[in-house]
Amino acid sequence: MDKNGNSKWTAKMVAAQMEEAVRTLRLLRISGLKPRGYVSSWPEVVIDLADASGQDEVKLRLDPPTPEAITRMDEALQWLCWLEPDQARLVWMHAEGMPRKTICAKVGMSRMTAWRVWMASLMTIASAINVSKRAMQSGESKEELFHREYLRTGNASAAYRMVFSCEGLSNDIIHDRSRRLVKKHQTGSKVPAKTVSTGGTGAR
Repeated sequence: MDKNGNSKWTAKMVAAQMEEAVRTLRLLRISGLKPRGYVSSWPEVVIDLADASGQDEVKLRLDPPTPEAITRMDEALQWLCWLEPDQARLVWMHAEGMPRKTICAKVGMSRMTAWRVWMASLMTIASAINVSKRAMQSGESKEELFHREYLRTGNASAAYRMVFSCEGLSNDIIHDRSRRLVKKHQTGSKVPAKTVSTGGTGAR
Protein backbone atom coordinates (compact mmCIF):
# COMPACT_ATOMS: atom_id res chain seq x y z
CA MET A 1 0.00 0.00 0.00
CA ASP A 2 1.40 3.42 -0.93
CA LYS A 3 1.76 6.40 1.39
CA ASN A 4 -1.71 7.67 0.39
CA GLY A 5 -3.41 4.43 1.33
CA ASN A 6 -3.90 3.22 -2.24
CA SER A 7 -3.32 -0.46 -2.92
CA LYS A 8 -2.63 -0.05 -6.64
CA TRP A 9 -0.01 2.20 -8.22
CA THR A 10 -0.97 4.50 -11.09
CA ALA A 11 0.98 6.48 -13.70
CA LYS A 12 0.23 9.69 -11.78
CA MET A 13 1.73 8.26 -8.58
CA VAL A 14 4.85 7.14 -10.45
CA ALA A 15 5.30 10.60 -11.99
CA ALA A 16 4.97 12.22 -8.55
CA GLN A 17 7.66 9.99 -7.02
CA MET A 18 9.97 10.58 -9.98
CA GLU A 19 9.60 14.34 -9.49
CA GLU A 20 10.39 13.93 -5.79
CA ALA A 21 13.46 11.88 -6.75
CA VAL A 22 14.75 14.77 -8.87
CA ARG A 23 14.23 17.23 -6.01
CA THR A 24 15.96 14.90 -3.57
CA LEU A 25 18.93 14.39 -5.87
CA ARG A 26 19.26 18.15 -6.32
CA LEU A 27 19.29 18.66 -2.55
CA LEU A 28 21.94 15.97 -2.15
CA ARG A 29 24.17 17.63 -4.71
CA ILE A 30 23.61 21.13 -3.34
CA SER A 31 24.51 19.96 0.17
CA GLY A 32 27.44 17.90 -1.12
CA LEU A 33 26.12 14.65 0.32
CA LYS A 34 26.71 11.29 -1.35
CA PRO A 35 24.74 8.49 0.33
CA ARG A 36 25.79 4.87 0.26
CA GLY A 37 25.26 3.46 -3.20
CA TYR A 38 26.05 6.75 -4.99
CA VAL A 39 27.40 5.93 -8.43
CA SER A 40 28.19 7.87 -11.58
CA SER A 41 25.30 6.21 -13.39
CA TRP A 42 22.81 8.36 -11.50
CA PRO A 43 21.05 10.70 -13.94
CA GLU A 44 22.49 14.17 -14.31
CA VAL A 45 20.16 16.82 -12.94
CA VAL A 46 19.96 19.93 -15.12
CA ILE A 47 19.87 23.09 -13.02
CA ASP A 48 18.59 26.15 -14.88
CA LEU A 49 19.75 29.71 -14.32
CA ALA A 50 16.99 30.39 -11.83
CA ASP A 51 18.10 27.42 -9.73
CA ALA A 52 21.79 28.23 -10.09
CA SER A 53 21.54 31.87 -8.94
CA GLY A 54 22.33 32.24 -5.27
CA GLN A 55 23.21 28.57 -4.91
CA ASP A 56 25.70 29.29 -2.14
CA GLU A 57 22.87 30.86 -0.14
CA VAL A 58 20.66 27.84 -0.80
CA LYS A 59 23.27 25.60 0.82
CA LEU A 60 22.90 27.51 4.07
CA ARG A 61 19.11 27.49 4.33
CA LEU A 62 18.07 24.11 2.91
CA ASP A 63 18.19 21.01 5.05
CA PRO A 64 19.43 17.79 3.43
CA PRO A 65 16.72 15.31 2.41
CA THR A 66 15.43 12.82 4.96
CA PRO A 67 16.51 9.15 4.88
CA GLU A 68 12.95 8.28 3.79
CA ALA A 69 13.19 10.67 0.83
CA ILE A 70 16.54 9.17 -0.17
CA THR A 71 15.04 5.66 0.00
CA ARG A 72 12.17 6.73 -2.25
CA MET A 73 14.67 8.34 -4.63
CA ASP A 74 16.70 5.14 -4.84
CA GLU A 75 13.51 3.21 -5.50
CA ALA A 76 12.49 5.57 -8.30
CA LEU A 77 15.92 5.34 -9.93
CA GLN A 78 15.63 1.55 -9.93
CA TRP A 79 12.31 1.85 -11.76
CA LEU A 80 14.14 3.33 -14.75
CA CYS A 81 15.79 -0.08 -15.26
CA TRP A 82 12.38 -1.44 -16.32
CA LEU A 83 12.35 0.86 -19.34
CA GLU A 84 14.19 1.11 -22.62
CA PRO A 85 17.01 3.70 -22.39
CA ASP A 86 15.13 6.27 -24.51
CA GLN A 87 12.00 5.81 -22.38
CA ALA A 88 13.96 6.22 -19.15
CA ARG A 89 15.54 9.42 -20.48
CA LEU A 90 12.13 10.79 -21.42
CA VAL A 91 10.66 10.01 -17.99
CA TRP A 92 13.61 11.64 -16.23
CA MET A 93 13.45 14.81 -18.34
CA HIS A 94 9.74 15.16 -17.56
CA ALA A 95 10.49 14.69 -13.85
CA GLU A 96 13.08 17.47 -14.09
CA GLY A 97 10.37 19.79 -15.36
CA MET A 98 12.09 20.33 -18.68
CA PRO A 99 9.87 22.18 -21.21
CA ARG A 100 8.08 19.82 -23.58
CA LYS A 101 9.50 21.62 -26.61
CA THR A 102 13.03 20.94 -25.36
CA ILE A 103 12.20 17.31 -24.58
CA CYS A 104 10.81 16.76 -28.07
CA ALA A 105 13.94 18.24 -29.63
CA LYS A 106 16.21 16.02 -27.53
CA VAL A 107 14.34 12.76 -28.22
CA GLY A 108 13.43 13.56 -31.82
CA MET A 109 9.68 13.04 -31.38
CA SER A 110 6.61 15.09 -32.06
CA ARG A 111 4.84 16.58 -29.04
CA MET A 112 2.02 14.02 -29.21
CA THR A 113 4.35 11.04 -29.70
CA ALA A 114 6.60 12.10 -26.83
CA TRP A 115 3.55 12.47 -24.56
CA ARG A 116 2.26 9.00 -25.52
CA VAL A 117 5.67 7.39 -24.91
CA TRP A 118 5.97 9.18 -21.55
CA MET A 119 2.53 8.03 -20.40
CA ALA A 120 3.16 4.48 -21.64
CA SER A 121 6.46 4.43 -19.73
CA LEU A 122 4.79 5.59 -16.51
CA MET A 123 2.13 2.92 -16.91
CA THR A 124 4.83 0.30 -17.52
CA ILE A 125 6.47 1.23 -14.23
CA ALA A 126 3.13 1.26 -12.37
CA SER A 127 2.27 -2.15 -13.82
CA ALA A 128 5.67 -3.55 -12.83
CA ILE A 129 5.24 -2.31 -9.25
CA ASN A 130 1.78 -3.86 -9.03
CA VAL A 131 3.05 -7.11 -10.54
CA SER A 132 5.83 -7.29 -7.96
CA LYS A 133 3.35 -6.70 -5.15
CA ARG A 134 1.04 -9.42 -6.42
CA ALA A 135 3.95 -11.84 -6.72
CA MET A 136 4.94 -11.24 -3.10
CA GLN A 137 1.37 -11.81 -1.97
CA SER A 138 0.78 -14.93 -4.08
CA GLY A 139 4.18 -16.54 -3.58
CA GLU A 140 4.73 -17.03 -7.33
CA SER A 141 8.25 -17.69 -8.52
CA LYS A 142 9.85 -15.09 -10.77
CA GLU A 143 9.78 -17.47 -13.73
CA GLU A 144 6.06 -18.11 -13.23
CA LEU A 145 5.49 -14.38 -12.98
CA PHE A 146 7.53 -13.77 -16.15
CA HIS A 147 5.51 -16.37 -18.03
CA ARG A 148 2.21 -14.83 -16.94
CA GLU A 149 3.29 -11.30 -17.83
CA TYR A 150 4.63 -12.47 -21.20
CA LEU A 151 1.31 -14.15 -22.02
CA ARG A 152 -0.50 -10.96 -21.00
CA THR A 153 1.66 -8.48 -22.92
CA GLY A 154 3.20 -10.55 -25.71
CA ASN A 155 6.53 -8.76 -25.13
CA ALA A 156 9.19 -10.97 -23.55
CA SER A 157 11.79 -8.23 -23.02
CA ALA A 158 9.28 -5.98 -21.28
CA ALA A 159 8.06 -8.88 -19.13
CA TYR A 160 11.67 -9.67 -18.16
CA ARG A 161 12.28 -6.05 -17.11
CA MET A 162 9.15 -6.11 -14.96
CA VAL A 163 10.13 -9.22 -13.06
CA PHE A 164 13.92 -9.35 -12.86
CA SER A 165 16.59 -6.87 -11.84
CA CYS A 166 18.11 -5.53 -15.05
CA GLU A 167 20.53 -2.98 -13.64
CA GLY A 168 23.73 -3.02 -15.68
CA LEU A 169 22.34 -5.41 -18.30
CA SER A 170 22.46 -4.48 -21.97
CA ASN A 171 19.40 -4.76 -24.20
CA ASP A 172 21.03 -7.71 -25.99
CA ILE A 173 21.46 -9.63 -22.73
CA ILE A 174 17.87 -8.92 -21.67
CA HIS A 175 16.67 -10.00 -25.12
CA ASP A 176 18.67 -13.25 -24.93
CA ARG A 177 17.56 -14.13 -21.40
CA SER A 178 13.92 -13.39 -22.10
CA ARG A 179 13.95 -15.56 -25.24
CA ARG A 180 15.49 -18.43 -23.30
CA LEU A 181 12.75 -18.21 -20.68
CA VAL A 182 10.09 -18.11 -23.41
CA LYS A 183 11.63 -21.19 -25.04
CA LYS A 184 11.77 -22.97 -21.69
CA HIS A 185 8.07 -22.36 -21.06
CA GLN A 186 7.13 -23.24 -24.62
CA THR A 187 8.79 -26.61 -24.07
CA GLY A 188 7.17 -27.33 -20.72
CA SER A 189 3.84 -25.48 -20.95
CA LYS A 190 0.54 -26.95 -22.10
CA VAL A 191 -0.38 -23.58 -23.62
CA PRO A 192 -0.59 -23.88 -27.44
CA ALA A 193 2.60 -22.70 -29.13
CA LYS A 194 0.79 -20.06 -31.16
CA THR A 195 -0.26 -18.34 -27.93
CA VAL A 196 3.35 -17.73 -26.91
CA SER A 197 4.83 -17.07 -30.33
CA THR A 198 7.84 -14.76 -30.26
CA GLY A 199 7.12 -13.37 -33.68
CA GLY A 200 5.85 -9.86 -34.32
CA THR A 201 5.07 -8.39 -30.90
CA GLY A 202 6.88 -11.12 -28.98
CA ALA A 203 10.45 -11.13 -27.67
CA ARG A 204 12.55 -8.44 -29.21
